[in-house]
Amino acid sequence: TSAEEDGMTQVQWRVGAVATALSLMMAAGASAQYQGWTIPDTAKTEKSPAKNPADAANKGKSLYTSNCAKCHGPEGKGNGPDSDHAADLTDEFRTDLNPEGVLYYKIWNGHTNDMPAFKSSLTKDQVWNLVEYLRVLRTPKK
Repeated sequence: TSAEEDGMTQVQWRVGAVATALSLMMAAGASAQYQGWTIPDTAKTEKSPAKNPADAANKGKSLYTSNCAKCHGPEGKGNGPDSDHAADLTDEFRTDLNPEGVLYYKIWNGHTNDMPAFKSSLTKDQVWNLVEYLRVLRTPKK
């Protein structure tokens, strides 16, 4: 019966391994959209503190031109001269995945090797101004 016990142990081990692998894959899938980004759990519900969004967006536009357009392009389409894979910031799908707080942390913390962090060159208020400008870029043109 020792052979039978060894067979059962192997089966139990395989079942456990498969269950663990599936659990890890499901957990990774849930956070995959933010893989490589440092984004707190509260980011999805954080809102811009700008008291005057239009004024903040105007300030954000000049910050965008000097810091972001070289990769994301002048209209945020991801077609800037310094990158061949920058995100299209006007894509409606991205709008739903990246609410204000998520955008803030993506700009603040950057992404490994793909996007610089701006926390050492911009203030928190300036990053929020950028977020307000990105909201303008995301608004469909009429």
